[in-house]
Amino acid sequence: MPLAEFATEYAQLSAGEQSLFAEAARRLLAEGLIWRGDEGDTRAYAFLLRRRELVAEYLQVAGWELRHDERAQVFQVAHRDGAHRRRLSRDTTVWLLIMRLIYAEKRERVELSLTRYPTVTVGEVAQRYAEFFPGQAVRKKTSLDEALRTLQSLKLVRAGGGGVLRASNNDQIIELLPTLEVVVPASAVGEVAARLGEYQRARPESPEAE
Repeated sequence: MPLAEFATEYAQLSAGEQSLFAEAARRLLAEGLIWRGDEGDTRAYAFLLRRRELVAEYLQVAGWELRHDERAQVFQVAHRDGAHRRRLSRDTTVWLLIMRLIYAEKRERVELSLTRYPTVTVGEVAQRYAEFFPGQAVRKKTSLDEALRTLQSLKLVRAGGGGVLRASNNDQIIELLPTLEVVVPASAVGEVAARLGEYQRARPESPEAE
């Protein structure tokens, strides 16, 4: 779409739509994705459904590609040159992969749940870590806390019933969100266990203090 045509279409938007356009673009660039299931994203997601092409043209000028996962109900942006990717620490990446693996396992099983999405307790996640890394101390109050905080801010997990996830609360419910399928696609789940194995072999033999 030529810039002149884009400018014409944008000018035809109402003031309210122009405000939503700015909000959607800002949130996409700041957070990486907009998920319909997040209460704060509902209006922006609905706007993107209506004006996807116009927003995509705007983002494309700066090298961003707008993607839509209809099943997960997620709009996501990715830079065509791979720039501006969110860098996670190795520990946070390990926790992310573990939770993605648990999400896939629970999706494959039919389980009675009071929530819309699969859930797991903080303690169960820590236990799964211990299974992958036997004999090695888990820095629950630092590594897991940091991971929970980061993944919650990225809208990949959330606290069942609301609030902030904390590593010290073993019984706290973690709701595993479908956005996990966007950042780690189903086609890559088979690689997750292998990736965890690589991290396991790379870990030092001596346990780390909490």
